[in-house]
Amino acid sequence: HGVYDPKKLFGVTTLDVVRAKTFYAEKKGLAVVGTDVPVVGGHAGITILPLFSQATPLAPLTDEEREALTVRTQDGGTEVVAAKAGKGSATLSMAYAGALFADACLRGLNGQKDVIECTYVESTQVPGLEFFATKVCTPPPSPDSCSLSPG
Repeated sequence: HGVYDPKKLFGVTTLDVVRAKTFYAEKKGLAVVGTDVPVVGGHAGITILPLFSQATPLAPLTDEEREALTVRTQDGGTEVVAAKAGKGSATLSMAYAGALFADACLRGLNGQKDVIECTYVESTQVPGLEFFATKVCTPPPSPDSCSLSPG
């Protein structure tokens, strides 16, 4: 119908960011508030890629810690379901992540500069993948507006 605009379609990756930064902060003895860990990729198991090397504040991680935190972030939903003995999911975490994402979108729409969120968007970041979770900066809401440093 000619109405699709890739600059107006965002998928919520915030739940993976919330998990990654919470697990990272706990492991390194940091306050969760003020901690950020970008997450790229997808939203299923091994496609979730937390970028601990770009965390703020940056704390050193051993290879073993990085691997354990990555797996825990990737399996966060399974961990919650297991803790609830199969009788629920991460409902409150999802609501919290949705509220954070909606707040970021509204701040960007209200003209706040440099609102950066990881979000699932149409992207050219990875050849062969039409959609990819990556950092997006508003305004403008564009998958290429924020660059990721190697790491």
